[in-house]
Amino acid sequence: MNQPPRKTLSIVCVSYQRYQQIPILIHSFLAQTLQNFKLKIYHDAPDAKMEAILARYKAEYPSLIDYQFTGQRYNDYGHSLRDIGIAEADGDYLLITNDDNYYVPRFLEFMFQAIEAGDVDLVLCDMIHSHNRPGGRPQGPYMLFQTAPQRLAIDVGCMIVRTSIAKKFGWRDKGHDGDATYLEDLIRAAPGLKYSKLSHVLFVHN
Repeated sequence: MNQPPRKTLSIVCVSYQRYQQIPILIHSFLAQTLQNFKLKIYHDAPDAKMEAILARYKAEYPSLIDYQFTGQRYNDYGHSLRDIGIAEADGDYLLITNDDNYYVPRFLEFMFQAIEAGDVDLVLCDMIHSHNRPGGRPQGPYMLFQTAPQRLAIDVGCMIVRTSIAKKFGWRDKGHDGDATYLEDLIRAAPGLKYSKLSHVLFVHN
């Protein structure tokens, strides 16, 4: 009996001149036990040094990695680039992340196990922040950050969502709390949204 095709993932990564960090993010996806993704990096304005870095990865992994430079510098936390990425995403599911983040090798394996087990619209994992007081919590860096589908309890990089839902609003909030607004828009776009929360720590936010 034929197995159904694995659901696909579009990864939208916003970037700006993090020349040393971006290879770490890329390799964290190349090391995944599940390779059902296409990673597209959106850089905020043209940058010859970054293009030289990304061109090498695209040449070696053309089916997994692509990139794009905006014609102007938006300088809005990467939110305008996220909106572009959502509009262009063509995978079944969508992950939005930043160029200084990284993921454990079984991140996609665990996340898609949860997606496929319950046919859920959104799945969250727990994470670690490298800075003090993440989400205003009185804790130091590299401590467990338990997530929840609410403000001050998520980062966009810890959640995978059904792409068709993300496209209903795109990324509207260009301010500091854009991640939380995006989550609230997802919930509004899909009343009765089905989600799963994993207690695994699979993501490091820098």
